[in-house]
Amino acid sequence: MKTNTNPAEGMRDIMPKEIELRTYVASKIVDVYKKFGFVQIETPCVERIQFLTSGDGGDNEKMLFKILKRGEKLDLETASGVHDLVDMGLRYDLTVPLCRFYANNRTKLPTHFKTIQIGNVWRAERPQKGRFRQFTQCDIDIIGVHSVLAETQLILATSEALQTIGFSNFTIRINDRRMLEALATHCGFDATSFEKVFITLDKLDKIGINGVQQELEKAEYPTETIQKFIQIVQVALQSTISVHEIASMLPTVSEQVVAALNQVIETISSVSNGKINIKFDLSLVRGMGYYTGQIFEIGIDGYGSSIAGGGRYNKMIAKILNEKTDIPACGFSIGFERVISILTEQNFVVPTTQQKLVILFSDDAPETLCNVLKMAAEHRQNGNSVSIELHHKKNTKKQLDDLKADGFTAFAIYQPDVALQFKPLS
Repeated sequence: MKTNTNPAEGMRDIMPKEIELRTYVASKIVDVYKKFGFVQIETPCVERIQFLTSGDGGDNEKMLFKILKRGEKLDLETASGVHDLVDMGLRYDLTVPLCRFYANNRTKLPTHFKTIQIGNVWRAERPQKGRFRQFTQCDIDIIGVHSVLAETQLILATSEALQTIGFSNFTIRINDRRMLEALATHCGFDATSFEKVFITLDKLDKIGINGVQQELEKAEYPTETIQKFIQIVQVALQSTISVHEIASMLPTVSEQVVAALNQVIETISSVSNGKINIKFDLSLVRGMGYYTGQIFEIGIDGYGSSIAGGGRYNKMIAKILNEKTDIPACGFSIGFERVISILTEQNFVVPTTQQKLVILFSDDAPETLCNVLKMAAEHRQNGNSVSIELHHKKNTKKQLDDLKADGFTAFAIYQPDVALQFKPLS
């Protein structure tokens, strides 16, 4: 029986060419974030189960990879359920680990903590094209800042990072969870229904306003409530509508919330000289229930799904610490896998000024090998990447084709007492 050498279900092998692209993109993003004063941290891929099942992870918690207890802790005879058998799990995002990290290290950290995290996360997704159970997330967060200085810096830094790796035609949509709550309250929805209503509204891009109305009707909410809700959302979809105009239709929304939204929009537009397209969108929901204030998302023209998203989550850290006073926190996450997918579709080539050379030689006799290694070292000192390979004389064309496919730009065939002559691989 043939051995199955495929990766585990929902996982994948990543080839060298994609690794080169991923490394390049990650480094460019980190470089930009560091220019904005962010510092990089790393958290474990495994967290205690109580942090991963606190309710802050929303639907992600349903896709949690749980880890069995070990040794004497694993008692199958007395276990009444899965919760008695597990004590840890693989992280499903980077936000929950960050909150745990801050709670554990806050006495060693600055009052205003600006951090970068890039790392793998795991979710027990149903395997399908473009969705894997292990994937990379790329986050920046600011902890300890109450004002919209946090939101503004996150949006500017993320926008510059995307521009640096080649994205320009993107739009930032911004909203506030408190605006959504004011909308639902004004229309007459019960507070216990808010999340279900918001989940339905979040489908607007896919099912349209009529689809949203039909789902709300199917859920048997009062007709008058649904009609009021749909009317306001339809008005909000007009491209020329302002935050103040929408707020005037929602009497319970705080003027402070409205002013903060306007400040972020106007500041981003002013600082970028209009080069960053940012607009208020009342239909923006963001799926995570832990958001407490402003939320934002970035979409690329011509592509359906967003490539970055985030928002303010002021209650998560205090919840971990069992403290009553909120600890302000705000984050923005670039959809790293989505970015890589788009760049791959566009046949993006990693820019480099470095020559990638290969020296072919016919035998590995000690004297020959020593000479070839010395020659390779000399060319590396000049800033080149140099590989040495045994020459396949019977199939030189295929060997050169393979080297070209691997990104090598020129080759030379070693001959004793003859200077190397590099020829382009074309």
